[in-house]
Amino acid sequence: MNGPADDRLVVCIDLRHELDDVMDPGSLDERFREAMRDAHVRSADVSRVLVIDTVESLLQHHAAYERLCSNALVSTLLCLAVGQLPGPDGRVLDLPSQLRPPMAATLWVGDVRGIGWRPGQGRSLSLTDADIAADDITGLEPLIDLLKVAEVFDETVSALGELPSAVASPALRLLVHEVPDEDLMRAELQAMNECVSLPDDLRTGSAPGGVLDVLAGYAAPDDLALEDCLPEDSLLRQAHWRCMERLAEANDRLTRMAGWRGLMAPPAHLAALGESVREAGHALADYRDIIEQTFEWADGRAGLDADGRDHLTHMGIQLPHVPGTRPEEVGAELRERVTARLRRRRPLPEIVSWLRDFAERSVPAGSAAQLDRLHRICPDTLLDTLLDPPPPSLGVRIARAGAWSAVASLAAAAGPPGIWGALLVLVLLAAGAVRTAGSPAGVPHVTAGALTGIWLTGSAAGLALHSAGPPAWSDVPLTVLALVAAALAAGALWATALARWRIDSGLAEAAEAGEQLGEVLDRGVLRHWLLADARAVASDQARALAHLVQAVCATLTECAGQLGRRARPAWEDGPPRSSGTSPAGGRGGRTQAVEYVGQAGLALQTTLMGDIADLVAEVLSPYWEVVLRDPSSAAGLPVAARTDELMRVFQQHLVQVGTTPKPPFASASAGRPDPATLVGVDLRRIVDVLRRDGGDDALQLCSPDQLRVLDRAPGASRGFGFVPHAMQGAFWKALAEVSGSGKVPGARPAGAVPGDGWTVDRSPDPAALPDIVWTASGRFAGLLRLVPLSTGAVRTVWPEEADTNGTSRQASAPPSAAHAPGETG
Repeated sequence: MNGPADDRLVVCIDLRHELDDVMDPGSLDERFREAMRDAHVRSADVSRVLVIDTVESLLQHHAAYERLCSNALVSTLLCLAVGQLPGPDGRVLDLPSQLRPPMAATLWVGDVRGIGWRPGQGRSLSLTDADIAADDITGLEPLIDLLKVAEVFDETVSALGELPSAVASPALRLLVHEVPDEDLMRAELQAMNECVSLPDDLRTGSAPGGVLDVLAGYAAPDDLALEDCLPEDSLLRQAHWRCMERLAEANDRLTRMAGWRGLMAPPAHLAALGESVREAGHALADYRDIIEQTFEWADGRAGLDADGRDHLTHMGIQLPHVPGTRPEEVGAELRERVTARLRRRRPLPEIVSWLRDFAERSVPAGSAAQLDRLHRICPDTLLDTLLDPPPPSLGVRIARAGAWSAVASLAAAAGPPGIWGALLVLVLLAAGAVRTAGSPAGVPHVTAGALTGIWLTGSAAGLALHSAGPPAWSDVPLTVLALVAAALAAGALWATALARWRIDSGLAEAAEAGEQLGEVLDRGVLRHWLLADARAVASDQARALAHLVQAVCATLTECAGQLGRRARPAWEDGPPRSSGTSPAGGRGGRTQAVEYVGQAGLALQTTLMGDIADLVAEVLSPYWEVVLRDPSSAAGLPVAARTDELMRVFQQHLVQVGTTPKPPFASASAGRPDPATLVGVDLRRIVDVLRRDGGDDALQLCSPDQLRVLDRAPGASRGFGFVPHAMQGAFWKALAEVSGSGKVPGARPAGAVPGDGWTVDRSPDPAALPDIVWTASGRFAGLLRLVPLSTGAVRTVWPEEADTNGTSRQASAPPSAAHAPGETG
């Protein structure tokens, strides 16, 4: 009749073993705190106390009940008394005077094995055999666990308050809508293995997105140009343009010298070209040295120190703030990425791998690590060559010059001069080769031999044409052609030599090296200096988070191994969990009060995976700020211990309330399956148990002989059903289907919206169902019937009326009004 509540705790005290704790006020308070620790709550309403006792010890424990009822923390006490009634006739239950309404009530269990009987039924009782003794309290564990549900406890005490002396014999029909223990264990293990196993489709290489993209090197900062960091008036940028200007001047001068002007120019012009190359070499060396100095001073491998920043400022480099790169902003982004992956139920090894991959990509390599690259781009040998360039040399690549030589010698020999013209061409070719080489000795023998052979071939062909007698009009054109071809041959030798000299002097390589040095500098500004601090912090934070998640993963792996060896609860070691028939005996089937109606499936495994992912998030929740503020503290955080603790909470949650309600650490998710889907509950089975004409009935917890003590009139008993609050809507729909009405009893009234807390306390058809209590616990559903004892079967005994052994010395009249609850008489 109540909605879910999370702060109400029923404290269970077994006076058979905890009498000394009850009598010691300090120990009693500690017992309440121990119950809170077992429930993993820091604040709770502990005013409800369930006391387990034996009938023969009730009067002996009068002082204990006095202590409990007078405790300021206790407002309601429910005593579960087990055993045969004393005396030769076994018809009177002696109760301590404290067990009176409205503060206290009593449930008497004469035989934990129970019998199949309902009020108004005569004979044809169903005898049960659970292979336990009649007073073996371990057989009451299902009832005890049910009474520890706050809603059921309150309704039981309220119903007992309407009965004479607030005493009744309980009858129980309990459906545990949970999967069998071995199946639940298997589903848990599968869910945990999915969380701690490395997946086949490992997702680590994709760009992280946002500012993490920038820190990992996948993208450049938005709205930030290189000019913002490296202005044109900075020393580094000036050195770059000075180098490029000197190289451009040397290349331009070399280009001009490669023409006719250079061929005819005096040697001083060639010396000036060499000096220009040397100046370019000095500028390139200065540019490389100033970059190298800056890279050494401002390394940034562990962030920039004060000296590094001062040096960069001196060099004119500005480092504006990149939005989103403050340590707290980067930490918040990493936290969001990890929690997003947990929400998507990604395995923990994948998250660890992603964090480590990001840490490796974002760790600053330091600008000093680029020094080798500077020397590879601009080696010392290149600078030495530029500073002392060799003279131009005549190589062996003379294809163009050889072609013009052949034309010149052929035209000269075929013309009027004949052999004398060919000799003149030979002289011109020799002069061009010597001018190019700088001296006759500088002409390679191979080149000289090749040119001589070409000249001889062309001259022989020309003399043959001359002897054939060419026409007179061709004399002038042949002579002009011979002179022009000879000049072009000499110019080709010169141009080829200077082109080769451009390479030999290193000028061509120097121009490319200057451009690449600029690219290395730009990269150093944007990647090593601008984001040095942010990348160092991000890498440390990612490594610290990877350590935490890996610690959680390792602990969960150990817990998975321990889970396989976990012992089953004692009261679950009974008969197999399978659907049974009514204990009333009408179908001649099994006669037991507890029945399991759940089964494992994919929905349960998926939900358990989500719960474990939420558990991981809860483990990490108190450490985010600590580890992101000080990544070095990650190794000292008690992650493993907290994981173990929350796993114990999770296991206790599954035992106490089942899988239907979310664990205390789980995130509120509208996607959590309803109980019927989660554990495969057939809600029609619950409806059948609760309907008065459904055929199923509760198991009366007494022996056949003890029925004479009960008030067996059909209208004397009180009873109520209990169903998890999470099943409320599905329950009414199932009831409508079973009844065939097509209407859903208890449908929300007009204007009510889902989630507004509206509940149905009473069935719209009282003849069909008992009162229903909607419980926060998602594990139990069923029926609890309270049959009062017959008139005179309960006797209240005051302390002065009991002998030293705790037995009653005389019958007592009903207590006077002067004795209020909590008084001794």
